Amino acid sequence: MEYSLRELCQLSGVSARTLRYYDEIGLLKPVRVDATRYRYYDDTSIITLQTILFYRALRVPLAEIRHLLCVPLSEQAALLKAHPVSYTHLRAHET
Repeated sequence: MEYSLRELCQLSGVSARTLRYYDEIGLLKPVRVDATRYRYYDDTSIITLQTILFYRALRVPLAEIRHLLCVPLSEQAALLKAHPVSYTHLRAHET
């Protein structure tokens, strides 16, 4: 399924400005941009956005999130542990 920028904003609660910024920095690219420059996203984009929002909740910087998205899921936990702020935040929720 394909979602317009507006639809993705409504589904996720993320602002259009934020999604355009994520596109600009290469964090979340639309699957296509039409002739009128409207951005469109797919189901994989939604999963990626959920992952981005998860890491943002852990206070992981965007540059590190970009790196984490390129790493296999099995290695992401080890990398997260190397990020002291997010790991401390995560540990606080375990107790």
